[in-house]
Amino acid sequence: MPTRKQRKRIQKERRHEYETVWVDGEGNELEEPPDDVATPARERRQDGKKPEQKRPQQRSSRPATRPPAEPSWRRSAKRSLILGVVIFAMFAILSKSKNGQHQYASALFLSVLYTALFIPFTYYFDRFIYRRWHRREGEQSRKR
Repeated sequence: MPTRKQRKRIQKERRHEYETVWVDGEGNELEEPPDDVATPARERRQDGKKPEQKRPQQRSSRPATRPPAEPSWRRSAKRSLILGVVIFAMFAILSKSKNGQHQYASALFLSVLYTALFIPFTYYFDRFIYRRWHRREGEQSRKR
């Protein structure tokens, strides 16, 4: 007698086995599908042309994404501080001098430099995204 685990495996195999069976009106199994069964469209086309593609659905009037937040220097500074901490940690771990000691002063200098450069970059990038989104919204409202 099979074990419980073997019985479960056998039951699972039976659940996943299937085959297509064609049955006529009297209940007898057929080896080939009957002629009245519809064949797929790709097999019906004999002229060599591709079947017609479905048309893309109309876009809804509802925006797909939420509008971007208005750009602010405060948000840009917070983001750049997070980046500054990550940059400091990365440079502090990866930078070792010839005698094997870490160079925290140079890591701090580089992280402050990257942080200072990242603040205006993120602000202007956010401003670009915000203006672009409003421009697109204006174009869509004019089309309607």
